[in-house]
Amino acid sequence: MFLIAGVQPKTRRVDESPQRCPSCGLAQAYATRVDHYLSLFFIPLVRVKKGTPFLFCDRCGRPVDDVRPPAREVPPSGAETVCVACNKAFDSSYSYCPHCGQRA
Repeated sequence: MFLIAGVQPKTRRVDESPQRCPSCGLAQAYATRVDHYLSLFFIPLVRVKKGTPFLFCDRCGRPVDDVRPPAREVPPSGAETVCVACNKAFDSSYSYCPHCGQRA
């Protein structure tokens, strides 16, 4: 007889109310935590360690704490406009931001 057991992480959403993500600007960041469970034959049985909550953006796919300021891109023509939604530079001849679709 053999036994397959171990501790595996399981991501759980703590709060279902979305918050604004500082990286993408959309309200798709949720309070999430990673709990560790003792599993037997890959079936989680008992929670061994309760994780600390953090914000995780569904659109960006990364924790909100890991947000770095967006890099500024230089448009080819030299005349630039900075988008108010995503903070990226684009050519001022555009009516909409080519990165996020916000009206200029």
